[in-house]
Amino acid sequence: MQPARLDYAFFDNEPRSHLGALLLRKGLVTHEELDRALAEREHSELLGEALCRLRICFENDIARVLAEQANVDYVDIAISGVDPRAVYMLSKREAQEMHAIPVRLHPDQTVSVAVADPTDDALLPKLKLALHGHDVRLLVTTPSALRAAWATAYH
Repeated sequence: MQPARLDYAFFDNEPRSHLGALLLRKGLVTHEELDRALAEREHSELLGEALCRLRICFENDIARVLAEQANVDYVDIAISGVDPRAVYMLSKREAQEMHAIPVRLHPDQTVSVAVADPTDDALLPKLKLALHGHDVRLLVTTPSALRAAWATAYH
């Protein structure tokens, strides 16, 4: 057996814990599984995607931990659904490019938007611009729920 590639304690003092460190702390992966996923990641594949592809983690577990990492809520849009008034605030092309879908337009004109990767720092400014200056409340959902929502909401 190979020793762990990383000193995972290094990440403990980070302002935003890394996904791998959070998964380890929650007991969702072992050091060996994390090392395997890091070693077997495909070009430009995110760690969570690799963990799901390798069947080490479930997609909703990754989404919940990403939500915790970004300090936002997790939403299962397959169950909660999406508000058509909100959906049409973004075109299907924009939604797919940003890996997002607006799910609620609140009375205060804030828009809740479900995304698969809340750690993308460029995403929030892009969403705010595309949504014509509305304040945005990020939510995290799974990539498969996002794809299904695009297919049904944008017919």
